Amino acid sequence: MNITRISATDLKRKAAEILNIVYYEKKVAIVERFGKALVKIIPYDEKKETDKDKDSMLEKYFGILPGLPDVKKMRFFRKKSLVL
Repeated sequence: MNITRISATDLKRKAAEILNIVYYEKKVAIVERFGKALVKIIPYDEKKETDKDKDSMLEKYFGILPGLPDVKKMRFFRKKSLVL
């Protein structure tokens, strides 16, 4: 994995260029301020973001935690009237 370290000032000045490098060249950018790492910008992977993957992950790990309510149920909250 290619890692590029950039300063916060460079991010401010060259935001579009840095985003293009991260997305198209699949590099990871670490933004630093005064030599201290602040954030990490990683490329977005569309293959991982599918509803099928989310549903399969919920089904795989949901049964492990006992006592959780059914996620498909609707939750309703009572509206309380405000008296001044």
